[in-house]
Amino acid sequence: MEKIEEYRQLFLNYLKNQKNLSEKSIINYSADLDHFLTFLKSSAQIFELDQIETKHLREYLSQMYSLGYARSTIARHMVCLRAFFRYLYQLNAVKTNPLTLVRTPKGSRRLPQFLYPHEINTLLDPQDRNDLLGIRDMAMLELFYSSGLRIGEIVQINIGDLDFSLQCLLVKGKGKKERMVPFGKRAAEALNLYYVKARPLITGRPKPDVNEPFFVNWRGQRLTTRGVYGIVTGYLKEVAPTRNLSPHALRHTFATHLLDGGADLRSVQELLGHARMSSTQIYTHVSVEKIKMVYDSAHPRAKTSKKE
Repeated sequence: MEKIEEYRQLFLNYLKNQKNLSEKSIINYSADLDHFLTFLKSSAQIFELDQIETKHLREYLSQMYSLGYARSTIARHMVCLRAFFRYLYQLNAVKTNPLTLVRTPKGSRRLPQFLYPHEINTLLDPQDRNDLLGIRDMAMLELFYSSGLRIGEIVQINIGDLDFSLQCLLVKGKGKKERMVPFGKRAAEALNLYYVKARPLITGRPKPDVNEPFFVNWRGQRLTTRGVYGIVTGYLKEVAPTRNLSPHALRHTFATHLLDGGADLRSVQELLGHARMSSTQIYTHVSVEKIKMVYDSAHPRAKTSKKE
């Protein structure tokens, strides 16, 4: 088992330094690997790398099914193991990949939750948010909805990343990938108001450096992911108290409203920073009604005949 532990650490270093995965992703991979290693240790045999066979992976799958793991969770574990054994095979640490003949269960994909236009209008109503932190929160909410950013991307924004003249923002996304994302007029107004009026009073620094964080807490320090999550979730509960919405719902809303307004999938994919088109296609569910209307008006057999 010592050899497996050694390769486990090499694999995690590979994910961090060569694949540029986020810290959160590496933590998830580490936890999934530990789960598998615990399964191996609980087995009657002491496994070394070259002793792990397809049957052992199938036994692991079977155990997760019998314990009632969700299909999506099982699928995630198998994605981790596939990457791990591909890495081992490339290093010649194993002669064959034991996962080649093991099928990964398809996880049930939940449709993303989003806000309806009237809910967004209520959320972005600046009334009663005229204090310093309220101005900051409005700027964040407007940016979430205007640019579809992830919460981790919001907290990484530095002052120098914003270009108010072009209404564009340099975003540091997953895997350290950077992209330029536009933001709308209302977001620009809210961001400028926060930057000019609220941020200098919160931080006590009227002329900050370009590398300083754009969004700060009441102590003038960079807002954390946890901090932004709590702030935005609080506002969402006011707007939609019966739904358990997270800040990510604003990203879903951004994509959904764009597609519903006629934007093409490729452009939305670029704006969201998705590596795969399949990640973007899930948002097309909202446009089904619109597509049906186009079909009904355009297809000859969909139209009602004059005789009818």
